[in-house]
Amino acid sequence: MNLGRAKLILIIVFAGLNLFLTYHLFWPDFGRLTRVAIKIEDLKKTQTVLNENNYFLEASFNRAVQMSDFLTVTPSAKLQQHILMYFIAEGAHIDYGDKTIYFNHEGERAVAHSNGLIQIFYEPGLEINANFSLFSKQEIRSNVESVLKEKAVMPEGFFHDYIEEDENGNINLFYYQILNEMPVFTGQMKVVLKEQKIVSVDIYWLDMVEIIPSREMEVISATDALNNLVAELGPSPEPEHIKEVTLGYFSGEYEAEKWEIPPVWRIVLDDHTHYFINAFTGNLEKEGIIPDQLQ
Repeated sequence: MNLGRAKLILIIVFAGLNLFLTYHLFWPDFGRLTRVAIKIEDLKKTQTVLNENNYFLEASFNRAVQMSDFLTVTPSAKLQQHILMYFIAEGAHIDYGDKTIYFNHEGERAVAHSNGLIQIFYEPGLEINANFSLFSKQEIRSNVESVLKEKAVMPEGFFHDYIEEDENGNINLFYYQILNEMPVFTGQMKVVLKEQKIVSVDIYWLDMVEIIPSREMEVISATDALNNLVAELGPSPEPEHIKEVTLGYFSGEYEAEKWEIPPVWRIVLDDHTHYFINAFTGNLEKEGIIPDQLQ
């Protein structure tokens, strides 16, 4: 056997060995990622159940099997310090109340609550240089975010949720938090505009303490979450359109140093009412809410 042929045989043997090892090392995960959790017939059955109860699905979602785990979080001391240091640097006057600290400086006032909530008020308001009658929602949002970044208020990892006008004619912008590349719906920010000025900002933000990989489990499918929601709510007297079905994390707020947040399916209707279905248990985590005020 000549040397060239021997080298060719060795290359083929090593290539085959690598394929064999790759298959046994990664195939279980690959199979899990590509395994379909929602078959077409299951999706059609869910749509039928929804329609019979006056709900109409207008959202798309991932039909593959999805895994998740618990997320351990704590109120964001880092963001609170960042914002309050801005007020201190500007020479703000500081007062202390019951579980609150007040910072006042020339028409700008910040209230830091012990549970991590930060409320900021601007009097008479921050100009955003936008004509609401001419600007699109995207342009209004861009102007608002630019102004708040200058004021050191916009947190990292924010994701714009929606914008709406309330019964008083104020424009409200809502955001939620992204942690570890996943939505965390407990982390929220609300910006209120009155007469084309920013008059208040409420922020409740979280820091991630840890993820527990050993507790990773397969979550229920989006169709199971939808079926469970309809079973809980019953038929709707008026047509309801489901605009979003998103996997993320949600829990109530706690007066605690840290706590665990379970994965949820967030189901959003066209009026921005949203529901949270626990992605492990399938239970409704909280009644439908319209987040017009952070607690």
